[in-house]
Amino acid sequence: MCRAVGKPLTHSQVIELLKKRQGNRPARELAREIGISAPYLSDILKGKREPGPAVLEALGLQREVVYLVTR
Repeated sequence: MCRAVGKPLTHSQVIELLKKRQGNRPARELAREIGISAPYLSDILKGKREPGPAVLEALGLQREVVYLVTR
């Protein structure tokens, strides 16, 4: 079982981590390294799709759903 170690990240922060991981290399190279398609990686980086399990694992993250009371 995984354990939360740090504070929760926003979607934007996850994308920034992914961009840092990419560095100056082509997105295709990072996609190959993670085991996903280049178009899928591009969609994640543009905020069009959510990062899936392979991406989260590559970044050392896990997804957790949170519900907040709004009223």
